[in-house]
Amino acid sequence: MGGQPRTARVAWILAGILAVFVVWAASGTTAAVELLYVIPIGVGAWWFGRPAGVVLALLCTALYAIGAQIHAVPEFELALVLQALAYFATALLLAALGQRLRVLEHSAEELEAIRAALAPAELPDLQGLDAAAAFVPSELGVSGDFFLLTNGPDGSTVAIVGDVVGHGPRAARLATFIRARFAAFAANTSDPAELLSLANGALIDRPGRAQELVSAICLRLQPEEETFTWAVAGHPPPLLLPDLEELAWDSSTFLLGANPGLELETADSSVEGREGIVVYTDGATDVRRSEISLGLDGLSRILAPLSGLSARTIVGELERKILEWADHPIKDDLCVLVLKPERVHPEPPPL
Repeated sequence: MGGQPRTARVAWILAGILAVFVVWAASGTTAAVELLYVIPIGVGAWWFGRPAGVVLALLCTALYAIGAQIHAVPEFELALVLQALAYFATALLLAALGQRLRVLEHSAEELEAIRAALAPAELPDLQGLDAAAAFVPSELGVSGDFFLLTNGPDGSTVAIVGDVVGHGPRAARLATFIRARFAAFAANTSDPAELLSLANGALIDRPGRAQELVSAICLRLQPEEETFTWAVAGHPPPLLLPDLEELAWDSSTFLLGANPGLELETADSSVEGREGIVVYTDGATDVRRSEISLGLDGLSRILAPLSGLSARTIVGELERKILEWADHPIKDDLCVLVLKPERVHPEPPPL
């Protein structure tokens, strides 16, 4: 427990109970001073839980019976029962409320830890690459979007963006699992198709799994090369800056976790003369304003005037403009990753 030490809290509660007894005994009246016992009972139940609250309720009921011998209470038996009911009801109610608050605080801390794992605030140092990411959790606090940026074993950069099918804490926990598997696999290979296949196997072999499906895209980049390799599993293809051309995928693509025999291929694409690559989850296009979704056209309209800027500026402006446009709260996570050759970028003039 935070705050005061446990012994100090116990002392305060017992002192409060004793104070109520002394005041009632010294008052020479049958006024409702004894009702003040509910204060230390409630505080004790809130701090220490239901067993402590029940013990305190029993203690205060006994003290009430003793006090009733000092000051005669009309219809003592009925009054004792009513006081005991009030004391125990207070103990049970405050204990339940305290427990509920602690559960919510723990859930919030867990979700915050999951969010930090799925979309870390600090990106790794990537040689020759300007990279930045925008991540806005859904109305549920966090769902199943994630990204991973890491250095491959061959000195390349590996970028992975994924989206778990589903929402809420369960999807977020699965996203944490699969992102951790991707990070482990990327330490040994940077081939996009192989990485996605390994992740598919990890999902299929997951103990006690239900129907757990994940869309993902994986890219391998070398700053000095004019091409990059990529593979996709049921995920929106990346966009190339500045014309925002959507890369075509020539073969079928399936979600990870759907088929144990999933076969994937790695494609090569040119970045010659390009400003960079934008990778996103469907939360960036499915955001809605009334009954209208932003869509790929809307996302492209926002990105078009930003393409010559730094990656950090692009994702910052993109996040701001999408959130200004969309209804709140957004229904799905918003995740966008921008990768650009490292160079000096102009910044927008101050507003």
